[in-house]
Amino acid sequence: MNSQQQFTLPSETYRLEEINMPSGLASELAGKTVTVKVAPEEEAMTRQITKIDPAEELVFITDPQGITWNDYWPVRVSFRDPQGRLWRIPRHWLTQGAAPLKEEDRYEVIEEVVWREMLHLPTYWDLCDVNIQPQFAWRAAGNAWDVSVRARPRQQVEVAWQDSEGKTWRIPHDWRRRRVRLPGYERLLENDVPQDVAGEFAGKVVSVNYHPGSLCCLPDGYRFRDGHGGKWPVRAADCVLMGYGDEEEKTG
Repeated sequence: MNSQQQFTLPSETYRLEEINMPSGLASELAGKTVTVKVAPEEEAMTRQITKIDPAEELVFITDPQGITWNDYWPVRVSFRDPQGRLWRIPRHWLTQGAAPLKEEDRYEVIEEVVWREMLHLPTYWDLCDVNIQPQFAWRAAGNAWDVSVRARPRQQVEVAWQDSEGKTWRIPHDWRRRRVRLPGYERLLENDVPQDVAGEFAGKVVSVNYHPGSLCCLPDGYRFRDGHGGKWPVRAADCVLMGYGDEEEKTG
C-alpha cells in the first residue's frame, strides 16, 4: 500500500537539475519540504494487473494463461510540484538522506570545458527515478553510451545523455565511470578475489562503472573485470579513487 510522508528536497539546485527538473523550478524547490508518495517494493508476479498504466507499461509479465502480472518493482518515490506535475526522485534520497552520498570535488578550470566520455547507464528503474521517459529508459538501461561532460568555474560538473531520438537528458554527475587503484594482493584476497586474479591486478588502476544508490551497483564497493569474463567485487574503502571518466582526465 502506498504511503505518504514529508521530505526535504536537497538544498543544492544542481541535484534537482540532475533529475531533469527545469532550472527555475529547481531553484524554487531546493531545500523545500514536500509531501512524497512512497510506493513499496513488489516482488514479481504478486499482483495481477487488469489495467496497464502507460507510465509503467514496460514492466509486466504475461503468464502462459494470458494473465498479466507485475514484474519486480522497487520502491518508487514521487511528489507533485506547485503546478501539479508529477516528479520522481531517487529512492536512496529517502533511505539515505537528501545529502549527497559523497560531494565530489569541482574542477578547477578558468573557462568552460566540454568533452565526451563513455559509461554504462544503470537500470530502467534508476533512469526513471531521474525522470527519463520510460520508453527511453527501457532502451538505454545497462547499455554503454557516450555522454557529454561539462566543467565550468566554481560549479559542479554537468553530465548529459542524448537518447535515441536526439533528446538530451541530465544524469547525476557521480554516475561517471571511475578510475580506481585496486588494493594490494593480500587485501584483494580478503575481498575473495582468486589468487591468480589478485596476483595480476594487485595495485593496478582500473576503470569501473559505478552509480551510487542504484539497484545495479554495490552499496559500498565496485566490481572490476579481469579481461577473461570474470567480474570481482572489491570494497570501495580498500581502493583509491584516482579520477573520473574512461581515461585520463581531459581538463589537465
